[in-house]
Amino acid sequence: MLNLTNYPTDRFSPVYQKIVNSTYNHLKDADSIFILEGTEKLIKEELVRCIWFGQHIKKDGLYTEDGLRLEVLSPGRWNSEGGPDFKSGEILLEGKGLVKGNIEVHVFASDWTKHQHDKQESYNTVCLHVIMWNDSKECFIKNSSGNAIPQLTLSKYLNAELDDIVDIIDVESYLKGAKVNPGHCKTEMENQQISEQWICQFLDYAGDERILQKSKRYEKWLEKNPFEQTCYEAVMESLGYKNNKEPFLKLASLMPLKEIRNLVPEDAQVQEKKIYIQALLLGMAGLLPQYNNLKTNYDNETMEYIKVVENKWNAIKTKIGQVPMTKNDWTYAGIRPANYPERRIVAIANILSESQSCGIFRRILSVFQKIEDYKDEQKVIKGIIDEVQSIFLDVHDPYWSYHYKLGGKKLEKLQKLIGNDRASTIFVNVIIPVFLAYARRHNDIKLEKILHLAYRNYTPPSTTSVTRFMLNRIMGKPKISNKVINSARRQQGLYQIFKDFCENNNISCNKCALYLSMVKTGNIIEKKLKEKG
Repeated sequence: MLNLTNYPTDRFSPVYQKIVNSTYNHLKDADSIFILEGTEKLIKEELVRCIWFGQHIKKDGLYTEDGLRLEVLSPGRWNSEGGPDFKSGEILLEGKGLVKGNIEVHVFASDWTKHQHDKQESYNTVCLHVIMWNDSKECFIKNSSGNAIPQLTLSKYLNAELDDIVDIIDVESYLKGAKVNPGHCKTEMENQQISEQWICQFLDYAGDERILQKSKRYEKWLEKNPFEQTCYEAVMESLGYKNNKEPFLKLASLMPLKEIRNLVPEDAQVQEKKIYIQALLLGMAGLLPQYNNLKTNYDNETMEYIKVVENKWNAIKTKIGQVPMTKNDWTYAGIRPANYPERRIVAIANILSESQSCGIFRRILSVFQKIEDYKDEQKVIKGIIDEVQSIFLDVHDPYWSYHYKLGGKKLEKLQKLIGNDRASTIFVNVIIPVFLAYARRHNDIKLEKILHLAYRNYTPPSTTSVTRFMLNRIMGKPKISNKVINSARRQQGLYQIFKDFCENNNISCNKCALYLSMVKTGNIIEKKLKEKG
């Protein structure tokens, strides 16, 4: 077992980072991200693989860097083991005809030598080097035998703007479709007879690290804003999912809580406050149509709603010293109608209206602080989780709870503005780390213990492609007993290991902290057995 006896088990522990540092002290940038030329957009090699595999490129007029005409017949099979990224690709290459072989993908051409593929015989089967940008002067690269391999630069042939492609690609869905083979950790687990208890302990501390990293991120936000605004911005970002995170954050910045309080009358009733805040947020988001300029004949209910909200907006917009966003700032492609930005904005508007007297941060904090005695852990923690999540789950609106979009067909049954999965994500990825930052800043050990208790007792959300991928890699099967992944803490632990190692293209499988810890543990067990013998 890992020697972790010196660390508390009822609070968030830095054990995982200490393990990583001791087993692989060269890990400095676990994200392995690159900055696009001329932009501030971040891109991972995994995304470039998705672009290639999904063929988000023009079909005709492709040329290699040395000027040969090329046609893609098959991008190949996604390879989850060591070696080239794609197996059995097929291309037509000018002067050579049909060429079959493996395909390697990188962000930059220089990554080929940086990863030392030019010295590895296992890469001699590569027939095409696919890159996003050619940062070298060479038209081709060479394998360990000295043979030239043609290169295709994707940035020249994308079928849409890169930013737009980034927005529509779901990397997890590609992982889900890829055949996942067990990793070195699975083999070592069997060879060293590593127990499930050992795996559970490792995942627990990896899960702690994930929350600690999120909490540190929010601590940086707190350098500019108070806890109330930070919590608001964090929730807004989470409501944006992956496609609209930045627009939601921008909206929270354009319309901060302080401004909302100044513009909404204190003596207004809750329902009127909801309309005021909806008008403020939808108006600043650029998502509120002008009643007099409507070209579509909406139904009476929709027309009345637009008229009421627009009247509020017109009455207060001149008091705002910011330029509103536009509808072009928002992404709708690849988003389920139930999750459209308007519904999420209305949801947060209604939550804020119900929390305006104390604020959403203080409202949640009061739930944690009213706990005097938690001898019956399960019952108390379930009560905390349910009460906090109800803030997001029990938010309804007379119009938007029955519509996916303005003027859309009215739904027969009420549809939640925030669903169970999103509420779970907010609780685990926003509430726990934000309030951990608060607890540590105020030296509130009791609050941290309550947060940790909730984290390790929180039933994990439904499995994702990443969790299935990781369970295949570690355990050799996508589903295992609930005794192993029995909490959000352990599920988040899988995400942390995936982020630090499996997704990190600069670290090979045999340099993973989990694998190396297994080797170390196995050696200790073997030594003890020899001493007894």
